[in-house]
Amino acid sequence: MVTRGQAYTLEGVLAAILIVTATVYGLQAIDTRAWQDSTQRQTDALGYRASDMLTVASESDALRNATLCYRDGRPLNGNRAQPRSDFEWMLNTTFDSQGDQYNIEFSFRNRNDETETILVSEQTDEGVNRPPPSAATASTTVTLTDGMHRRIDGGCNAIPVEIDGDRNFYAPDVSPSELYNIVEVRLIVW
Repeated sequence: MVTRGQAYTLEGVLAAILIVTATVYGLQAIDTRAWQDSTQRQTDALGYRASDMLTVASESDALRNATLCYRDGRPLNGNRAQPRSDFEWMLNTTFDSQGDQYNIEFSFRNRNDETETILVSEQTDEGVNRPPPSAATASTTVTLTDGMHRRIDGGCNAIPVEIDGDRNFYAPDVSPSELYNIVEVRLIVW
């Protein structure tokens, strides 16, 4: 009886080796790059579009105005019938009209000299706003100075930084010099 059990064990081990060998040989015969390349091309295309859109928004001051105009309760969202700002209009024509989803994050220094990141795009169901691993990311920085007018209120009215101080604005003044704060704008698209 002992020899019979050893024979079954040996048979099982040989069958497992045969199956693993056949699987490895079969995967070598099939080209799986077509699936990988397609996903990578889509991710690269989204990344180029996101980077280009941030560059155009930065050069046209639409991005600076969006960072100055953002406040809690008024997220940046291009998926509206009437976008409220040039940056939201750019999001609409670049991504929303194509059916793409995105998150926009602002990162800045807080008073403790730590980096703080906030999600400033429209929040819906958490599962919808979670980007997949194939998401593309583009980022740029916006330098805010004391001489700029921050935009707060419902109508996005301009209020000089010197008058308003840190009230009603997400980023604090982190420098005694002319520099107010540096905001990194990160656009994650999928």
